[in-house]
Amino acid sequence: MGCCIGGDRLRPDLVRPVIRRSALLHLFYWFAFAQGGVIAAVLIPVHVLVQGILGPLGMVPVVDRHYDTWVRVLGNPLVKLYLLVLIALPFFHFAHRLRYLLVDLGVPAAKGVPAQAVFYGGAVAITLVTIWVLLTTVPMSFG
Repeated sequence: MGCCIGGDRLRPDLVRPVIRRSALLHLFYWFAFAQGGVIAAVLIPVHVLVQGILGPLGMVPVVDRHYDTWVRVLGNPLVKLYLLVLIALPFFHFAHRLRYLLVDLGVPAAKGVPAQAVFYGGAVAITLVTIWVLLTTVPMSFG
């Protein structure tokens, strides 16, 4: 039913939850942390296995090491998106884990806003550099 405030009944469909901005930011950090953990646990080992071990052994076809082939592959927007996810999200995971490791070790400065700015700001900076490198190295080709 409704809740009582001063004897008045409020309709539950009229009551909206209030979400603070810091809660939304915290939600983003947890999302990036979780996705970075999945990428670090699943995608990076598979990428290393296929591109670094099975490919050179000739067990699976991989991109050869000629410049023209790399330019063609890196021009694909899906490859750029894959590389962005592969590089950026694990850094958010690392930043979150490192910050909370320091909190658990009892470092009082790790709970403050400057520590958040350093850790998460570093992950954002790496993400921006990754985006810049991916957008400026090889032009995108959709064909």
